[in-house]
Amino acid sequence: MTSRLSVTFSTLITLLLLLPASVFSQDVQITGQVVDNESEPLINATVAVYDEDAPETPLSGTVTDVNGDFNLEVDPGNYLLRISFLSFQDHEQPLEVASGQDIDLGTIRLQPTQSELGEVEVQGQRSYMEMNFDSRTFNVEEDVTSLGGSALDVLDNVPSITTDFEGNVSLRGNQGVQILINGRPSNLVRNGTDALSSIPAGLIEEVKIITNPSARYSANGTGGIIDIILVDNAELGFNGSVRLNTGIPQDHSVGVNLNYQRKNINWFVNTQLEYEQDPRSSRTFQSFSADTTFAYSESSDWDEKEIEGSIDLGADIFLPADQVLTVEGRLNLETGEEDRNVNYTDYDPLNDEVYRSVNSSWPVIAESIREVNDEQNESDYEARIQYEKIFGGNDDHMLRADADFEWGVEDENSLLDQRIVSGTGDEERQRTFGNETYRDLRMDVDYERPIRENDKFEAGFRFNYETEDSDYLVEEFVNNNWVEASEEFGATDNFEYLENVNSAYAIYSGELKPFTYQMGVRAENTRIETELTNSGQGSDQNYLDLFPSLFLSYTLNEQNSVQASYSRRISRPRSWYLLPYTEITDNRNRRTGNPDLKPEFGDSYEVGYLRYWETGSLLTSFYYRHRTQVIERVSIIEENGITTRTPINLATEDAWGIELSADQDITENLQLSGSVNLYQSESEGEFQGVVYDSESDNFTSRLRVRWTFLDNWNFQSYFYYRGASATTQGRRPSRSFVGSGLSRKLLDDKATISVNVRDLFNTRNGDREIIEPFTYTRSDFSWSSRTIRVNFRYNFGR
Repeated sequence: MTSRLSVTFSTLITLLLLLPASVFSQDVQITGQVVDNESEPLINATVAVYDEDAPETPLSGTVTDVNGDFNLEVDPGNYLLRISFLSFQDHEQPLEVASGQDIDLGTIRLQPTQSELGEVEVQGQRSYMEMNFDSRTFNVEEDVTSLGGSALDVLDNVPSITTDFEGNVSLRGNQGVQILINGRPSNLVRNGTDALSSIPAGLIEEVKIITNPSARYSANGTGGIIDIILVDNAELGFNGSVRLNTGIPQDHSVGVNLNYQRKNINWFVNTQLEYEQDPRSSRTFQSFSADTTFAYSESSDWDEKEIEGSIDLGADIFLPADQVLTVEGRLNLETGEEDRNVNYTDYDPLNDEVYRSVNSSWPVIAESIREVNDEQNESDYEARIQYEKIFGGNDDHMLRADADFEWGVEDENSLLDQRIVSGTGDEERQRTFGNETYRDLRMDVDYERPIRENDKFEAGFRFNYETEDSDYLVEEFVNNNWVEASEEFGATDNFEYLENVNSAYAIYSGELKPFTYQMGVRAENTRIETELTNSGQGSDQNYLDLFPSLFLSYTLNEQNSVQASYSRRISRPRSWYLLPYTEITDNRNRRTGNPDLKPEFGDSYEVGYLRYWETGSLLTSFYYRHRTQVIERVSIIEENGITTRTPINLATEDAWGIELSADQDITENLQLSGSVNLYQSESEGEFQGVVYDSESDNFTSRLRVRWTFLDNWNFQSYFYYRGASATTQGRRPSRSFVGSGLSRKLLDDKATISVNVRDLFNTRNGDREIIEPFTYTRSDFSWSSRTIRVNFRYNFGR
């Protein structure tokens, strides 16, 4: 039986049966021990009592501890006791409880079902999309179109999310997104999202989108939260899975997931080894006419090779009295090489005008080629310990403490040679050396407690301390010697970064019929210090902010409900946005950071209507978002033909829109799901005396079909479209792509083989235009070509 089934079944049982014990004025103790047919204690077996006249609805429940013991309290009365455990027959018995009479049921022995002796056949699949007011969850574990890919491939298929050629992830058009792994921050996304490519798609079970997070979550991310839920560590004996993948362009990997539980310890290990070769290309045309006039075209082709290996191992230790201690360690090693050729052609436009394309009559002034070889080595480490305590067998009354320490080192060295092919110009030879070391310590404590029958109080705090040292050196070859390069090629220095965020929150939720509500506030104190060691330049920011959240829900009936919500958020600049170093891989198009960046602040309002019916559901959301100190990358074009992109706090933005998300069962085996997001934004800002205003209409849509046929076959396909829109400095053309996949179950449903095609028509490209009075630039990017992958997965054990 697969770990997915184990997790799904146990989760369902927990949600249905373990209701708050506060519904009783309890005064009678019921105790006992649950064992299997070999007298071994059964841990986490579900024990529930029902009204004798209504045996469908549980009144109270608990789970057994590491010794198989249980203890619950009830009022006097007549009940039905039911004990359940996966792969064992349910035990039922009537109970007559008298006042003041404690009952000891002794040892209760469960017998295995026939399914434990043979194979278990499971019919049906989880719905692809599960909608709640505070979040939408997309069950991507069986997404055939992403198998063999990475987390970025999975996110590309999820409604409301868009990715671009630079690895940026946006939620409803906002890049100020906080990305979590299993509900907590991770060093995989500490410096942008490129590292998400190291998470295999086959290890991802769900993607949760939270557009208006409550005060329970860190306030970082004005766009909301994307929570990537990995496949849970299975329990019940020994089990696991093996994953094999091969693809074109070259993409080969092997991964193993193992779990072993014996008595009160569940051991788990996940490991992955991958080799990938990723071809990319870009084309740029630029025309400039002011004091000088020039035009050039650029073509760039590069091939990136990467070898990566990781191992994650740990244990869940089940302690007495509903306590669980988890210890975990992770190691990730990566090495890569990138070869890139950049070709420049300079023209004489003949006239003082701004052009949109090359004219064949223009004389060619010069041609040059820039060859780049880049080598990277990275190692990341993590040590984590978590403690969880459940009080009185009630999952709503719990304490969780989590401590996580992450550290790592990354080295990147580049050799750049530029030579003249024709015409005149200066040949250049440079090399760069970069080294980054980071440390991140995070501690969380969360507490939940029921108050009366339908109310709940939550509180917690977080301590987060992060440091980063980044050395950067640029040298050029002059007179047969390597010397430190001039400031034209950027600062050579050591950049020290420190971020300390301490926070605390409190939430109260309850019911005022017919409404339910949740009120919360989070306080965060932020301290950010930066310094360039050699020059002494730096910054020091220290600020305290409050982030309230409010949710109000009204249930019309079982099929219809409405919710309104509000939250205030912050987007602190990522550390790589603050780095003052200049990237010179492309000598005409450079990127640099800005250590003076300040955080964005955003206020988000949303009203949603949720409609269920027997074969589907529809969520309609109206939203409005106001942001200040919005961080945008502005392209500064110089008269020497060099464009430098740098992030600045540019504008104030207002955005509003409507989003529709729906799923529908057409037949028993054919399902459709889709989403449409239509929004409008207005922004206004000023930089270096230039006013940047933009009004943009934006449209994105997705359609997904899933068809199961002939018992063991599964076909999936999706279509994505994003309309053209205006940007601060120009416009962004429309984009669309299609993907499909086909899978078949083998070996008595223990194995799955699949083939999928990403970007079927090779249209997944990125375009950008900069349109200003004295210049025009158009860039076309293809950051991955059509890919074909074949995947095999085998599940073994219980």
